[in-house]
Amino acid sequence: MYGQKKPSGLDELKVRLKEDRMGGAFLLWGAEEYTKDHYAEKIRKLGKSAPLPDFNYQVFDVENGTPGDFEEATFALPYLWDKRVIELRGLPPRKGKKLSTEEGAEYARVLSSLPEYLTVLLVLRAGEKEQGTEGFRAILQAFEKQGLSVEFETERGVQLVKWVAKHFASRGVQTEASLPQTLISYCGSDMYTLHGEIEKLCAVYEGKPLAERDVYTYCCANESGVFFDVAACMNRRDIVGAKRILSLLDMDRKDVTMAIGHLANNYQLMLLAQAGRAQGKNASKIAADHKLPTWKVEKAMSSLARMDMASLRYAISAIAQADQALKSGRSDPEGVLELLVYRICSYGGEAR
Repeated sequence: MYGQKKPSGLDELKVRLKEDRMGGAFLLWGAEEYTKDHYAEKIRKLGKSAPLPDFNYQVFDVENGTPGDFEEATFALPYLWDKRVIELRGLPPRKGKKLSTEEGAEYARVLSSLPEYLTVLLVLRAGEKEQGTEGFRAILQAFEKQGLSVEFETERGVQLVKWVAKHFASRGVQTEASLPQTLISYCGSDMYTLHGEIEKLCAVYEGKPLAERDVYTYCCANESGVFFDVAACMNRRDIVGAKRILSLLDMDRKDVTMAIGHLANNYQLMLLAQAGRAQGKNASKIAADHKLPTWKVEKAMSSLARMDMASLRYAISAIAQADQALKSGRSDPEGVLELLVYRICSYGGEAR
């Protein structure tokens, strides 16, 4: 195996599903929700596919149950089936709910000795794995040591393009080679959004390969999502990627002003997410506190992985200066936006 890439948790999960070796504890976590939900449902179906699914798929609420209740649930045998699934909910505990270190250790003990026919599933949303008490962390350690921990990272670049192309191919829909990348650039990289737009394009397919113009005709430009993707490119100093996305939007002076406003909102949201994370809050809690869509907070938290505070503050300052330049009426809008992208991409290193 020398020199070969170590298989990921997702690779191992695929193998176990294929070989029907799903006994044990499975933790699904990370920023990418679409694929995470896809595999979570595959695991749930191990119990839900039974003739009497209510007996073979159980949701166990940690906030309202005890380690003793959970252990008793693991003793139950499958009914008219060969598999049973218990999905844990209520983790991490909500603010004000307690999960002591001792309770966490008890859950961990139970997870270390599961019968072969039983699958225990825990699905965490973006940012939730880093939250919670010592008791919660003890449970996570048990999943990681005794079971399988699978991180779902945000798809981007070539892999996301392949994912879009695969969805068209699976429906027998032909496209021009450039269409998947155009769809991502125009609609954003959120896989749930892309899935909906793919369905639209498949519905209008009439045998002739779909072209870029079909994206602009039938799909919705997800401007908020698109500018998260522009910010993500700038955070990783990908000036070519940022400029490509912006070029597809065909903006006039008013549109450029709105674009800078979107960027300002996105970077301010990153600051808000950083402050919330420092207080031990997850994405859902931050979103609820500020009445924001959870997906936006999750996007912001994902972007923070590539940003330090100095770069974040610099980007906000650069956006403010660009906004002032536009409001003066003496600057070329496209030039202001291009300079802004270059300044943020090149801060602290060489722009690619």
